[in-house]
Amino acid sequence: MFYFYLEIMDKRVQKTINAVYAAFAEVLKEKDFADLSVEDILKRANISRSTFYAHFKTKGDVLDSVSRNIFNHVFSHALEQEESHDFSQASILDYEHLFTHVLYHLRDEKELIQSILATSCRKDFLNELREHIAPLILRCLREGFFVQKEVPEELQLRHIEESFLATVAYWFESGCEKSPEEMVEAFLCLNR
Repeated sequence: MFYFYLEIMDKRVQKTINAVYAAFAEVLKEKDFADLSVEDILKRANISRSTFYAHFKTKGDVLDSVSRNIFNHVFSHALEQEESHDFSQASILDYEHLFTHVLYHLRDEKELIQSILATSCRKDFLNELREHIAPLILRCLREGFFVQKEVPEELQLRHIEESFLATVAYWFESGCEKSPEEMVEAFLCLNR
């Protein structure tokens, strides 16, 4: 099941996008991203070409949509109770909860994210995650959440970014067996 974090979405549009995301995840289990086509997604989603093109231009747009859907919500500071977790009472300055919130949303889309991370589009997805997580990590550094090291700030920022991406990749490679809280705790142990 794919979750949409847009406040208002027509049910038909949501159904179509769910079908595209589900088809995308299924096809990625069989083919590398570079080898799959829009036609593969259309057949699996059982939708017409015009329906697909009403929402996406390319298979890359599907990947971008997945990323935007997850990351724009998590980094929007709209903390509401959700089906799999509740950070509605957390402060947007509670950085540990923000990192945990990211992991909950990735886990909510476990099948899709595992499919993405197992193909050549892994790098694109992780770069999108890096772009979204970098401002949070920089704010954490500057506010003392991470101990400032005697190295250039940019180097420490990159190190923590890479550590978070490695944590996400490891977690999905191990089947997301540990909870988001346990993974954030491991990530923080590596970086404090």
